[in-house]
Amino acid sequence: MIEFVRRFTVYWAPLLLWMGGIFAWSSLSGGETDELGRLFGWLPFTAELAHLGLFAVLAALAYRAFRSAERLAPRALWGAVLVFTILYAVSDEAHQAFVPGRSPSFADLMLDAVGGVVGLACAEGLARMAPRFSRRAGSRRGGAGMKRGKGRSPDGADLRRPGP
Repeated sequence: MIEFVRRFTVYWAPLLLWMGGIFAWSSLSGGETDELGRLFGWLPFTAELAHLGLFAVLAALAYRAFRSAERLAPRALWGAVLVFTILYAVSDEAHQAFVPGRSPSFADLMLDAVGGVVGLACAEGLARMAPRFSRRAGSRRGGAGMKRGKGRSPDGADLRRPGP
C-alpha cells in the first residue's frame, strides 16, 4: 500500500494536477484570458506558445507516469502518450464551447497536438540523458539497465555466470 501511495504521488499526481490546471485555464472567460494575455503581450505569438507549452508539459508528465507502469513497449508508450494528449486536447476544446467568450478551435487542437509531440520528444531525450527523470517505479537503478534481484550484485552484474 505504501508503494502504491509513493508511486501515485511521484508519478501520477503531477500529471493530474497539470490536467486540473489546464482545465482551470480553459474555464476562464474570453475577457479574463485577454487580461492575462496583456501581461505576456511582449512575447510574440503568446496564445500559440501557451498551447504548445501547456500540452508539451502534459505529454512529458504523461510519458513519465505511463512509463512508471513498466508494461509498455517503447512504441506503445509513445502511442499511448500521444493518444492521451490528443484526447485531452479534444476534451479541452469541447469544454471551451461551454465557456462564455470562448470557442473551440481546430487550430488550437493542432497546436496542442504539436505541443504533445514536442513534449514527448523532450521527455524521451531527458529519459535517455538523465535516467533519474525516467526512473521506473520499483527499480533502484532507473532507466533501462538490468534490475537488481536474485543472482545479481548490487551494481547489477550477473553473479550466476562463472568467471573467465
